[in-house]
Amino acid sequence: MITYWLVAGIWVAGLVVVFGCWQRRTLQRLWREPMLRCPVLIIESDDWGPGPVADAEALERLAQVLVRHRDVRGRPVTMTLGMLLAVPDTEKIRGADGRQYYAASISEPRFGPILAAIRRGTENGVFSPQLHGMEHYWPEAVMKASVDQRSVGAWLVQDGVPRNDDLPPALQSRWIDASSLPSTELPGEEVSAAAAREVELFRQVFGVVPPVVVPPTFVWTGVTEAAWSEAGVRVVVTPGTHYFARDGKGRVVGTGEPVYSGEASASGMVYVVRDDYFEPALGHRAERALAAVESKSRVGRPTLLETHRFNFTGPFATTEDALRETEVLLRSAVERFPRIRFMSTAELAGAMTRRGSELVESSLAPRIRYWLLRAALIPRLKKLAWSSGAIIPAWLAYGTASLIAKASASRAPIA
Repeated sequence: MITYWLVAGIWVAGLVVVFGCWQRRTLQRLWREPMLRCPVLIIESDDWGPGPVADAEALERLAQVLVRHRDVRGRPVTMTLGMLLAVPDTEKIRGADGRQYYAASISEPRFGPILAAIRRGTENGVFSPQLHGMEHYWPEAVMKASVDQRSVGAWLVQDGVPRNDDLPPALQSRWIDASSLPSTELPGEEVSAAAAREVELFRQVFGVVPPVVVPPTFVWTGVTEAAWSEAGVRVVVTPGTHYFARDGKGRVVGTGEPVYSGEASASGMVYVVRDDYFEPALGHRAERALAAVESKSRVGRPTLLETHRFNFTGPFATTEDALRETEVLLRSAVERFPRIRFMSTAELAGAMTRRGSELVESSLAPRIRYWLLRAALIPRLKKLAWSSGAIIPAWLAYGTASLIAKASASRAPIA
């Protein structure tokens, strides 16, 4: 009997060692990913920029909702605004019979009310502007597509301020040429120059180099990222992977490699993952967002919710519904998660990468618990753990770590 158990133990230990060696890189990355000591909620809203004056009113109403809800420190909700800095100047393009592209910059006086609303919200701590792009598209690609696609040509010469949402999805990817599919790469020197220009215009408009960039449709290239980094941008928001092209059907093409929050890129920038959604106009309600906070907090990760301008600037019924759902989300978040933190994405990235940050868990037992829970979310790791026998020591480690963490939970809460 002793021999049987000895052989079984050696067999299990051997399989665990093999499992650990085989999956070492993934397990190391999960361990290095910062583990947060309390829930963190950030609402990231994209596509703000030049628009009708009604957008300023929408921002004011949104700010009124955000400021009413405060975290454990008494801080109001911070919504990041992914800023577009230019749109087509349709009047000038019409004057050129649609053959020449002209841009209307957010710095023009007619967009002054929008900038004023953003600045007031920023001063009150409820808005945090970050770079989305000069435009939400590559202008030359849109101009080429307009020759064969009547809807794109009409979009360029319409009355009023065009919304990027009305372009075909592939054309909304700024850092590739998707005028025909599959997409092609843009000239590197043009990409670098364009990235530098948009960072500089953001600095001129908002007085600071953008600390964070959100690539339109999450498609960007290494050349783009290197140019952002060179210009002083520190953080890239990702969907948890890196897309760099569009295939023949317009679908995004990526590396397939996961990206984790807090990781440094080859350019030296910091990646932050945003892979949950709060789009009331598309049926993504408050309860879904709250479930995301629950699941992310359980594994020590922040919750970044993706939302867009169209939720708050569309038809009256749509915007009213979005504001109500935002109210429900924030009120419920404070009630369900008493230790929740509200902050900007730039602040989150700083906390995750700063040595000794009080937001990041450093105690061993809670870290082991988070690490095992994260690993269990990856299907291949979970399957291999069961088939290799690694599930046994993992289960024992999780139980022990949970008991230790619970015993020390009476320590003073973080400030």
